[in-house]
Amino acid sequence: MTRPDTAAALAAVDAHFDEFVEELQQLCRIRSRRPEPEEMVRTAEFIAASVRRWGGQADVVDWAHSYPYVLAEVPGAGDRSLLHFTHYDVEVEPAGDDADWISPPYAAEIHDGRLYARGVADDKGALMSRIHAVAAWRLAGLTPPVTSRFIFEGKKWLHSPGLGSFVTAHADRLTSDGTLWENSWVDAQDRLLLKLAEKGVLYLRLTARTLPRDLTSQNTALLPAATARLAAALARLQEPDGTVTVPGFADDVRPLTDAERDLLADVHFDGDFLRRRAGVDTFTGGLDDQQAAEAIRTVPTLTVTGISGGDMRDDVTLGIPATAAAKLEIRLVPGQDPDRVLTAIREHLAATGFGDLEIEVMATSHPNLTDHRDPFVALVADAARRVYGTEPVIEPYTQWIGNQGVLAGRPIVGVGVSRADSGVDGPNENIRLDDYRAGIKHVVEVMAAMAVQE
Repeated sequence: MTRPDTAAALAAVDAHFDEFVEELQQLCRIRSRRPEPEEMVRTAEFIAASVRRWGGQADVVDWAHSYPYVLAEVPGAGDRSLLHFTHYDVEVEPAGDDADWISPPYAAEIHDGRLYARGVADDKGALMSRIHAVAAWRLAGLTPPVTSRFIFEGKKWLHSPGLGSFVTAHADRLTSDGTLWENSWVDAQDRLLLKLAEKGVLYLRLTARTLPRDLTSQNTALLPAATARLAAALARLQEPDGTVTVPGFADDVRPLTDAERDLLADVHFDGDFLRRRAGVDTFTGGLDDQQAAEAIRTVPTLTVTGISGGDMRDDVTLGIPATAAAKLEIRLVPGQDPDRVLTAIREHLAATGFGDLEIEVMATSHPNLTDHRDPFVALVADAARRVYGTEPVIEPYTQWIGNQGVLAGRPIVGVGVSRADSGVDGPNENIRLDDYRAGIKHVVEVMAAMAVQE
């Protein structure tokens, strides 16, 4: 049963929804692209001003290896607190051609009940839904029932190298009884996905150096090529089908429980779509869709994301490459530690005769997992039932990499306002206005429930 004060806040969402949408449009019209520093700063300042407009305090904080963070708080009536993590940079995925949009990507126009804008699904819609949930309480003439704390990130690089030190330095302002993360959506059956995990990442550059400089290939019988050495080393790391052959690589992987496997079985996975998009008939290993849905979330992987070396001009060239390099993306699942995996790779390369290769760590983050039995998860799920009228889908593991591990030690649930077809990796990124309204109301309900949770 909805309490009278909660009903008033929910009614305020409806009464002021047009105002909320207009403010979201204003944010989406700012080109918060990483190559445009002035626009990134302008975005941070807009967000801070929005929080202040709705009764909170906000600081724009410059930080190393990042665009400014916005650290904000709106006081609540009780002693409980809810932390919100979102990001304001856009174009995380390849953005596609602007000419393919039905309206300019930063015009933030509404067509047929959808708001079209670059970044509205990832992640400005989720970002503003959290602020507008707080605003709804105040517009209803009420003090929010819990204190809302916010960390808004503007990534300068995808792997957020400044986030860990920022969280450590501001830990006293980021305490919470629960956290709502970004990166989720409503599925095709109108069910809100509650994402409880993120993979970690270990990103490496391997470099082979065999000669002081490139020399003529007439000496190939006598001198080693860096390209050949690098290729041989890479072949020691995995089988042709991608299976990692490094001893100890997966030793710490946390095994799935039967309950988690049952939860994953309820997560929609469109295998036909992925096979069509990839132009393949079957998945690696002949996995069926259910097995694939589990593997994509729970199997640690190593991907050679790029290889360079030698002279690749469109001409006949004669030379022995002196250096060659490869980038490796290793996705870590709960239970794994990036330092332990790095040690396993170093030891394996040394044991197989490739200890001379240089290993540069380009990025690292720890995987994180929230127990699906945590009371906060049940609270967020109950709130979703009240708002959406459907049974939410609890996704205990996800395929996404991120930095959620910097906030480990508290329950974290990912919720959002977009759809799987929102187009975050191409033209015409959008959200449905009805989903935005529901997303605001969901956060309102979460706040109300936290205030009375025992």
